[in-house]
Amino acid sequence: MEDDEEEPPLAVQIAEEKIVAASPPNGDVSVGVTVITGYLGSGKSTLVNYILSSQHGKRIAVILNEFGEEIGVERAMINEADGNGGAIVEEWVELANGCICCTVKHSLVQALEQLVQRKERLDHILLETTGLANPAPLASVLWLDDQLESVVKLDSIIAVVDAKNLRFQLSERRSSSSFPEAFLQIAFADVVILNKVDLVSPEGSGGVLEELEKEIHNINSLASIIRSVRCQVDLPKILNCRAYDATHAAHLEALLEESHSLSTKDIHDSSVRTLCICEPRQVDLDKVRLWLEEILWDKKYGMDVYRCKGVLSVQNCDQLHTLQAVREIYEIVPARKWKGEENQINKIVFIGHNLKGDVLNNSFSTCATS
Repeated sequence: MEDDEEEPPLAVQIAEEKIVAASPPNGDVSVGVTVITGYLGSGKSTLVNYILSSQHGKRIAVILNEFGEEIGVERAMINEADGNGGAIVEEWVELANGCICCTVKHSLVQALEQLVQRKERLDHILLETTGLANPAPLASVLWLDDQLESVVKLDSIIAVVDAKNLRFQLSERRSSSSFPEAFLQIAFADVVILNKVDLVSPEGSGGVLEELEKEIHNINSLASIIRSVRCQVDLPKILNCRAYDATHAAHLEALLEESHSLSTKDIHDSSVRTLCICEPRQVDLDKVRLWLEEILWDKKYGMDVYRCKGVLSVQNCDQLHTLQAVREIYEIVPARKWKGEENQINKIVFIGHNLKGDVLNNSFSTCATS
């Protein structure tokens, strides 16, 4: 039986009175949202079922979206309340381990609002993006959307990939301007679950798994990779990653300590890859913003940037600043004071298509102070 054809976990319908029109209690932190992407058959449903049926002691909500590409992310993000209160969630079901699950057909925003208004405190929300090949628009809205910012937050993006078929999926249309889903899903991922490793024979394989991990890191050298069989992974490795939390700068600070190059070779002219640039001098923050907007918004140098992460050493400031971007949306914020022993360097990692190292280095150097 295929992974994505498993029987769903035992569930019971939730009584209506459990949903109340109230804001989260004062002092409660936002609920993290993890976006799960992956090819059909990669094991997304297996991962969801594993989480929903495991005895992990956490109250996790799973949203199975069915709005798909034909409705579009923009429309799905609109709170389309109608005269009957906008019944966009068909039903909430409660599972034996305390988790809850629903299917969303239209407004994801309203479904999220209903979730956080429940009496029972949620530990986490999983969003399975069955109908979407590209998670970027969804991630952008969940990350910095004013309507949701106080109640939910984007925690991370997880891509589930099939170890047996990944190479074929990546080679499909590799040299064209239209990329297969696998490229985009890996490029945007914070964590990649390399699933079905048991189907890649260790005998005579010549290090197949290592080669697959190298291919994944060629696309996105910042993503962590977890090998799995039937998506059985340690939940702490995929939940509460805080990949988009500006106050949790550890994952970005690690850039300062990387001993090996984060840049990957551009084997094919049109491939997706990772590129890292550095600048030892302090930078003018206003100039950095203008420089970044020209790249992300105006496509000034003809590059298509999917993700961007970095740390900045800003002129006349003792604060380490972190930089994050998803497509055209970016955020630069002070994270903490520089430590005395730290090398106060600027380091920015780009993940995208048609990246030009010399152009990025030379243009960014104009933001530096003399």
